[in-house]
Amino acid sequence: MKKETKKRISKAYWIWFQFSKFDNQKLNKIKRIVNNHLKGPNFSIHLTTIGPFLKPNKEELEKIEKISRKINKFKILLIKYKLTNQKFTSFYIEVKKTKELIEAKNRFSKTNYKKQNKKYNPHISLYYGTKDNKTKEAIIKKLPKLNRLVTIDKLCIVDVNEKINKWKIIKTIKLKNEKN
Repeated sequence: MKKETKKRISKAYWIWFQFSKFDNQKLNKIKRIVNNHLKGPNFSIHLTTIGPFLKPNKEELEKIEKISRKINKFKILLIKYKLTNQKFTSFYIEVKKTKELIEAKNRFSKTNYKKQNKKYNPHISLYYGTKDNKTKEAIIKKLPKLNRLVTIDKLCIVDVNEKINKWKIIKTIKLKNEKN
């Protein structure tokens, strides 16, 4: 019997969390080191939250924005550098699935995204590509120690086209400060 493989949706919209200015600078420095060695495609540093949205209409985008504006900024816990043989999780920083992260992600559960039977693997990608793990392991030795906590303070809606390696942020929404 032939094993059926699920076709990856390569053209869609996704919701990403992004980081405070300070944490963004630190994470981008790490990503630059990785990409200087591996020469992967360029994309903004992020933590994928939910998707794909196949063709969100104006009302759906407004709903996402309304939900986003009710989320307080929060911290996530970085665990370690990780590697796989999958193009879009080839080299990343593993993120702990905290209650706060899952609650923020779940706020979008009633939006019109295409549900997939994948376990949520929160991570911050540093490289998209198919280099061998031995090469990637050598680069890990050159990377700085991770800050354990980083702040998520914004969310963006991203137009993704993996076939041409294009990730275009179409809307960025600042998360609330706790005191608002």
